[in-house]
Amino acid sequence: MSARTALIQPQTAHRWLPAASPRKVPHHWRPWLQDEGSLTQRLTRAAQGEFAVRVLSQHWACPSADEARALGMPPRQIALIREVELLGRNGVPWVYARSVLPASTLTGRERRLRLIGSRSLGSLMFRDPSLSRSPLVSAPMRDENGQEYWARRSVFRLHNKPLLVCEVFLPAMEHVQYPL
Repeated sequence: MSARTALIQPQTAHRWLPAASPRKVPHHWRPWLQDEGSLTQRLTRAAQGEFAVRVLSQHWACPSADEARALGMPPRQIALIREVELLGRNGVPWVYARSVLPASTLTGRERRLRLIGSRSLGSLMFRDPSLSRSPLVSAPMRDENGQEYWARRSVFRLHNKPLLVCEVFLPAMEHVQYPL
């Protein structure tokens, strides 16, 4: 998967900037990168209800140094890494998402996040009244073939326990109208 490669290349330091910062972001991507609401809800609306989640992997591992820094985690501490594709109309992958859930986050009520299967993480989080979110940051990235992607990420907190969610918008979304 090229979007995954573009996101987690160890030799590439992404320049994450506030999603609302003035820079050369293609016009089409701006509303997607800046929307602070539930991406699941937006994609479901854009797909006219044909939204689904395909789990690519879910495993315990050390996050990248960049991800650990964003979460304030010590180096070499493990976390649950969840990688999914968010599918739009006709099962076309629209978004590659990578979530990092520190082991310390998956305690108490948040233990349930280990077993969500093909449900959207956002569909659970945005129902929780304890949810808070850091400001969105975004970055352009390129894969090994030069394909450009735009990504956004933020740290969510559930009962003050952090988790990082990064969403990479795939080329198939270039023609998907942002739903109002």
